[in-house]
Amino acid sequence: MISYIRGYYVITVEGVSVERFLNHLMRNGIKVYNVKKISSTKIEFHLEREDIKAFKNVYRGSNFQVKIKQSTGLPFILRRIYKNKGMWICGVISLFLLIMTSQFVTDIYIQVPEGIKKEDIRKELYQVGLKPGVYKKSIDRKEIRDHIMLKFNDVAYLSINVKGTNIFVTVTKKAETLKSVEQSNYCNIIAKKDGIIEKVIARSGNSVVQKGDIVRKGDVLINGSNNKSIPEVWATTFYEASKSASYEEVVKEKTGNKKNVYTLSFYDNKYTIRRNIKYNDYVIENEEYKLSLGNYTFPLKLKVSTFYETKDKKIEKDKEQVKKELKEKTLKELDYIIPASARIVDSKHDYKVNKNMLEYTITVQTSENIANVYSLSKAEAENMIREQNTPKEGEEVVPSNPEKRPINDIRNEFENTNNKEEDNKDQNTN
Repeated sequence: MISYIRGYYVITVEGVSVERFLNHLMRNGIKVYNVKKISSTKIEFHLEREDIKAFKNVYRGSNFQVKIKQSTGLPFILRRIYKNKGMWICGVISLFLLIMTSQFVTDIYIQVPEGIKKEDIRKELYQVGLKPGVYKKSIDRKEIRDHIMLKFNDVAYLSINVKGTNIFVTVTKKAETLKSVEQSNYCNIIAKKDGIIEKVIARSGNSVVQKGDIVRKGDVLINGSNNKSIPEVWATTFYEASKSASYEEVVKEKTGNKKNVYTLSFYDNKYTIRRNIKYNDYVIENEEYKLSLGNYTFPLKLKVSTFYETKDKKIEKDKEQVKKELKEKTLKELDYIIPASARIVDSKHDYKVNKNMLEYTITVQTSENIANVYSLSKAEAENMIREQNTPKEGEEVVPSNPEKRPINDIRNEFENTNNKEEDNKDQNTN
């Protein structure tokens, strides 16, 4: 390694008694190493670059044939580079361009949670200036973050990390928050789906439906129920799912003919080498090639689009097999939409054939609890209590026992407020 840094020569000497020549070199303080005997009259050895002048003075006037076979080492490489000015000038320019391009963004990678569309985030980032080709030091993270959080209500935070020429954007979604309306311990029971009432188990509140009634989704079933004793309302419900498919399947079959189209991308600029493709039917397969070095990704991309000529081929299917597949898909869909708490009572299978199409339908009858809790705010609960306490014509008010109510029952607060209003009226009268 040291010899390579200093530089050395590979020299061959040919003549009679070459060993005497080596001894003569050693006596003159010239060091040689890696001596190899090629033949009885020819040897090869390595000589340090700094000893070449002394070596020339020794072999001048001798009868030996001396040849410099090879010059190896760092000094010789630097000398060749210096002589070839075009090469080192191009090297300096390439290094300058590499440094300059490393200051610009080549790719933006976005990670979003479920419920937020990545393309919408990317579109807004492009509008605010964060896109391929932008100068990295000109990126204002706070301005971009404020813009995205103002544009999307579901975004809680936006982190922007720069690694090499790549930008990594991570979106954090807001957590579910409680309703701002102050809730009471009262609720209404409403229907969460259509059905025919089977029975009502009213643990609290007043039932407004009876057995045999047909209700729609959102109808009130029980008024003024307590959150601590939720009623149950069982009803007959129906679920239906259908799937259809063709007996004939059209498959695209490759003919063997193909053509390639090349697209070269530099930042947002694209250059396509177009070809005249006369295929009536074809499929496209794309492959993209990137050039990267560590975290640095060069802004050049090559996309190869291969157009394969195809022809349509019809394949006849087994009708019974198609029916079986449709049945499995329909049952799978029903398993997904029917709640686990529902009890299946009956099911009907039906299928229709229309030309080359088959439609499979399954209708399932279930029995399930359709009670859905609709919490009442304090204002709504007070209005409900006021209406309940207002006697109808010919009725007397039946007072309830406040000692048996829960401490947090809103009726206690409501009655305390009414008592204070009555006391204030008595004082004003006096």
